[in-house]
Amino acid sequence: MVSLYDYLDQHVRDMADDDIFVLSAARTWVFAVRNARCPQAMLRSGFTVRRVGAALLPFLCSMTLIDRYGYGTMRFAAVRYSNVSDDEARILTLFGAAQEGDPRLIRIATSLVSDEMAMQLAGAASKVGAALLPTN
Repeated sequence: MVSLYDYLDQHVRDMADDDIFVLSAARTWVFAVRNARCPQAMLRSGFTVRRVGAALLPFLCSMTLIDRYGYGTMRFAAVRYSNVSDDEARILTLFGAAQEGDPRLIRIATSLVSDEMAMQLAGAASKVGAALLPTN
C-alpha cells in the first residue's frame, strides 16, 4: 500500500518513472494555470509519447477538482525542482493508490477535496492509475 511517507521529501531522481511522470505533469499543470496557458496543450505530447494518452483528460479533471474544491492552497515546486514537497506527496499518494487499486483511494481523495467531490476525484484518479499500468 502506498503511503504519503513513500514520497515526502524524496529526491525526484530516486523515484519510480511513473511517479516522476505524474509529479512532472502536476507541476506542469500548475505552471500552465498560473501563467494563463492551456494545461492540455502543455501536457498532451508528454502523455502521447509515454503512450498514456487515455490518462490525459482524467488527469486534467483530477487536477482541476483539486484546484477548485481542495482544502486550502496547495504548493508545488518548479518542474525541475529536485525534491518532493508535502502537497506534491499528497498528489502522488492519490495517483499511487489509484494505480495500485488501493481501497483507501476514497479516503485519500476526501483528504484532498470536499466530500461532495471526493467520488469524482477518486474516479478520475482511478482512470489515470489504470492508464499508467503496464500492458503485458
